[in-house]
Amino acid sequence: MQTDPGPWQRYQQLYQHCASQADTTATAEALYKTAIRLSKQREAFDTAVTYDSISQPIHQLPAPLWRIEVLLYLASCYQLHPLNRRLLLLAGCCSALVSAVQTEPLPYAALTAARQLKSLPQAASVVKVLSGCYATERKQAQWQQTLLSLLLTQSEYLSNRSEWQGQLATRLMLSQSDYELDILHPLLQQPVTELTPQPDTFAHLLQYSRFSELCQYDNKALEHYLTTSPERAAPLLALASQLNRQQQSVQSVKLAIGIIGRDALPAALALAELQHYLSALHHPWQDVFSQFCHVLAQALQLFIPKLQSADSRLLALCCCAPLWLNPLYQRAALVNRTTTGYQSAFTPALNCQSETYLPQLIELLQLYQLDHYTAAVTAWLQPSAGQRLTAVAVNLQLAWHSSLVLYCATSAHPLNTLLSKTVAAGKTAVTAEIWLQQLAQRSQCYYPISLKL
Repeated sequence: MQTDPGPWQRYQQLYQHCASQADTTATAEALYKTAIRLSKQREAFDTAVTYDSISQPIHQLPAPLWRIEVLLYLASCYQLHPLNRRLLLLAGCCSALVSAVQTEPLPYAALTAARQLKSLPQAASVVKVLSGCYATERKQAQWQQTLLSLLLTQSEYLSNRSEWQGQLATRLMLSQSDYELDILHPLLQQPVTELTPQPDTFAHLLQYSRFSELCQYDNKALEHYLTTSPERAAPLLALASQLNRQQQSVQSVKLAIGIIGRDALPAALALAELQHYLSALHHPWQDVFSQFCHVLAQALQLFIPKLQSADSRLLALCCCAPLWLNPLYQRAALVNRTTTGYQSAFTPALNCQSETYLPQLIELLQLYQLDHYTAAVTAWLQPSAGQRLTAVAVNLQLAWHSSLVLYCATSAHPLNTLLSKTVAAGKTAVTAEIWLQQLAQRSQCYYPISLKL
């Protein structure tokens, strides 16, 4: 473990002290406060946890603390938002302390910790993570599972007292969940000395964007770059496959550039870069966000027919990109069970009302040369009394609300209100039902419930 011996030893001493003072009758408040102290101590000297540091059994490190290192490594692999990483670390410390007071190995330490803390209001978020563990054993559907609980579960299964690869092989053999297998996959990769920089913040995208630079490349230089970056070339190849007359799959980067053309190339390059960044976040709701984005792109083409395919997809992805960055989605189950039935936790209408949504969207529009939509999105997200909406602003809102009604089953009232304004402006009256039927046909809308990483 590559850390400064001083703080590392103090961290272990704190754990030993807390473990010696704790017992099975300790109050929920005492357990929670102790876990906070332990997590803050670990966070204070945080360093990158590598595959090498956890794949080699560290016999002098207590098993609960070693599992926390596994937990931190998984948190880095899956680009957890800092708030979620801190929550996961705290949940891991709660489980570690509960394990420490047991004379025999505790099979479901996280659930034991959840039971002890459930009466404590301030520990509600931690209890939610702890109580969601061991989904496979509980035969919980994938759409009810949460990423944080699954990561904690994997760390709980492992031990530093036996051969690492053997433990992983056992988990792979026993698992009946593709979601769980996706989580275990990074632990089977070749050892690395350090993790790559985390693209977990919006600033990371803005800082490392190569879009403006690539737009200046000639075709030959661009072809060379894309040939050596298959993940960035894939969206361009897909777009070229749609645009060519024979509708045949295009595998040549050079041919793809020729088919797309220099005029449409900036939007295609921007789309490739933004898709690559969002995919690297390994969000469990990736398919849900992507499908909603596809519906919105089709709605934009429906309401703004002059918009090119690449432009509509880029504008839609810019509008949806902040959804990937919402920390609440990263730790929530896709569908919640309530007293009245099942309810989707995907609520983009609420997300776009957050303080960060509009600033992030405007920065994306500026980055990808879509500045001319800034006024329209501002009028959409920050309407003012008596404001006269432009045609672009109205059509953008029509596309957004149509997507919400079709994909999220929201109320059609805002859509009908906007359509009535277009009629008042002298345009042909078309009912919301007709627009939604056309959008459903164009988008082939569906709602993925099989989560992936």
